[in-house]
Amino acid sequence: MSTLHVENLKGPTSGANANKIIVPSGQTLYPAGHVIQVLTQELTAITSTTSASAIATGFTLTITPKATSSIIRCTVGFNGMLAVALGSTVSTYLYKNGSFHKYLDSVTGYAAVGGQVHSSSNPTIMTMDSPSTTSAVTYAIFWKRSSGSGTIYFNNYGTLNNETRSWFTVEEIAQ
Repeated sequence: MSTLHVENLKGPTSGANANKIIVPSGQTLYPAGHVIQVLTQELTAITSTTSASAIATGFTLTITPKATSSIIRCTVGFNGMLAVALGSTVSTYLYKNGSFHKYLDSVTGYAAVGGQVHSSSNPTIMTMDSPSTTSAVTYAIFWKRSSGSGTIYFNNYGTLNNETRSWFTVEEIAQ
């Protein structure tokens, strides 16, 4: 195999392909920093649990990276994350290929006006992973009540016409 080392590529300045660099059919070019592929998933049901053990939220996406050098950006947006008991905390985690990969975020219940206890937010959480493979990688979002008692929820905002949405996206980014 030969390697061509160049500092700059420049297309022709005139003609039908002026200012273009053409990658031949069947060949692929992944410029650093560009998104190669995107997968996304939405959940619309109001979801709740009292579990103190991490359980699946229903967000699961499998991506097959095109290059071993790629980075995978995982982003989850919850439409309302709710802890209803004082001191009760909702924690979220990223799982990779069925195993815990990293802690993402938490929301803790607090006392509000009138003595009602609740906390709610719409967190958008992003993290990066370097899987170093071109084999399929499955990412999933898990959650649990990590402290306190009571029920925890997500998708508890914007329930007009039952159109609440939380989402999960994975993107392959060339390096």
